[in-house]
Amino acid sequence: MVNKNIAILAIATLLVGCDRVDFKGFVVPTGDVVDRRFEQSFELHNELPVACINTPEEYLIYVGTDPHIGDTTHNLDTFVADLRGDSSASFGILLGDCIDKIGSMALYSKAVEQKNPEHDLPIFSVLGNHDTYFSQWEEYRKYLGPSVYWFEVAHSAGKDLFISLDTANGTLGSLQMEWLRSFLPQHRNSYRHCIIITHSNIFYTDNSQQTSGNLPLEETMTLLDLFTKNNILLCLQGHDHHREDLTFGGVRYTIVGTLRDEAEEPEYLCVRILKEGCEYEWREL
Repeated sequence: MVNKNIAILAIATLLVGCDRVDFKGFVVPTGDVVDRRFEQSFELHNELPVACINTPEEYLIYVGTDPHIGDTTHNLDTFVADLRGDSSASFGILLGDCIDKIGSMALYSKAVEQKNPEHDLPIFSVLGNHDTYFSQWEEYRKYLGPSVYWFEVAHSAGKDLFISLDTANGTLGSLQMEWLRSFLPQHRNSYRHCIIITHSNIFYTDNSQQTSGNLPLEETMTLLDLFTKNNILLCLQGHDHHREDLTFGGVRYTIVGTLRDEAEEPEYLCVRILKEGCEYEWREL
């Protein structure tokens, strides 16, 4: 199986180009591995929320993923324009694999930062496996900031908590897992809802992508138990390029399809956070 995967990747490298496929990145983690990224993330935000957004008690967020920016940003531009043109929306989230080519992080950042003077809304990015290839974590950190962080949403009923987890290498690593196991029990009860945002599908069973494939089984079980015990409302994920929505242990786990320009059916998700629970609207481009 390993030899077959290596052969496929070698052919893909020749067909796609050496600026898009990091052969080494499919076999061993590139750039700073997850524990180091965790430490660098906390150096950036100093163990504080990166933002506090004021919203109505019930609010709308736009969620996209996997734009895989190379030379064009058509679908990402549409997502950004739709978000910032919607007077009922509060903010946006992009769940990783921001880029698909060396040097495209600036292009992605420019697209995300497009302003609407009448309705300028923040967009939070998540680190994906492709964003670490060719040791591009330094570029990501320069343009987008930490890979592990949290932000608050304040409203008349209190606050909601959003936590971004770094699963770009198919694992949380020891430091991030230790932090999460301590952070959630200490802080969860101070918030009405808690939503997890991350790149990799923690139920993923295909290990063909090696270092960016599925999480270790023990890690998945730990997260499922932790999310259930701490009453997580949603876990929003990308990576798979197709839509999936399931509930396990009282937690809703949703994988959003891709925004990639080359996709046959690109899409994004609108999530309305309610007093109790949430509701979805899928939008195709």
